[in-house]
Amino acid sequence: MASSSSSSSVSSTQEKQKPDWAGDDFLSKVVDAAISNKVLYELVMKPMARRTLINTAEKNGVAWRDIAAALEADPSLEARFAAVENQAVKYPEYYLRPFHAYAEGNMCWLAAFEAEPATYSMALRVYPKDRITADDAQGRLRDSYTSALRAHVIAHGDGANEPKVIVDVGCGVGISSRYISDAFPAAELIGLDLSPYMLAVAAHRDEEQPGAERRTWVHGKGEDTGMADGSVDVVSMAFIIHECPEHATRALMMEAARILKPGGTFVMTDNNPKSAVIQNLPPALFTLMKSTEPHSNEYYTIDVEGMLRECGFEHVHTEDTDPRHRTVLGSRGAEQYAAL
Repeated sequence: MASSSSSSSVSSTQEKQKPDWAGDDFLSKVVDAAISNKVLYELVMKPMARRTLINTAEKNGVAWRDIAAALEADPSLEARFAAVENQAVKYPEYYLRPFHAYAEGNMCWLAAFEAEPATYSMALRVYPKDRITADDAQGRLRDSYTSALRAHVIAHGDGANEPKVIVDVGCGVGISSRYISDAFPAAELIGLDLSPYMLAVAAHRDEEQPGAERRTWVHGKGEDTGMADGSVDVVSMAFIIHECPEHATRALMMEAARILKPGGTFVMTDNNPKSAVIQNLPPALFTLMKSTEPHSNEYYTIDVEGMLRECGFEHVHTEDTDPRHRTVLGSRGAEQYAAL
């Protein structure tokens, strides 16, 4: 395993590198065996995961079903879908697997309609003891990410210039994209996603929002963006890598290295394997979570910092940006860029 140099703004690095319920540990294998039982998964785990997510969200003030119903009733979304869809896109096999308790994964309207309330509910879970609104929780979560990105750009980027082009890979319905765009108002932001359903909702939500003229929604693959070499200042991946097999994660990093300018910044945020909160989730919760995330074992055992270095990044470091999540950053090296 490649060595890593990590700093923490929330808590010291945990001794355990990952939760026992992920990887090759005995507990992980027991959970995986239960999930692999198709009858148990379809009749018990999947519906239970959905009920838990929805009920928890609505209990905390997120109107999950109302938000989804309002989007479903909006006749403009079909036109937005047609406008954004690139029918030449070839979907990787892993993306077409069931996940997040949807048989079609992100390739359906229901996943797109429910992405926003699911994301707000996730933010509230980060701060369970704080009496804050879903909007405040989302803002705190995203601000910690953009602040880490800003600090890295100042420390290791071109200090004389603000980023001009930012690509948000796996942008979903655009929540992360808008926060990043607001934090870097001089930049053009490209929200890239494999799901035209998600992108249709992103474009819909962005209509008449401040800064919308600086944001573009593109249907495409993060592993093969079609963008020019060295044309981008920042590549962001927010809550994406846990949804990918290891080979796709490496391909995403290699593509980021290709399109970034020398000195450009790669940034990702996702669940922190070393987080005490993640490691100590109750059995019912981690079982339900793994049942909807087919690549959990790979994600929690990947050495993200080491992989970034292998892909040509330097100044690689990790920030524990909240009690559940880490943000990993690196800069595209000029020498490695020339050799890529």
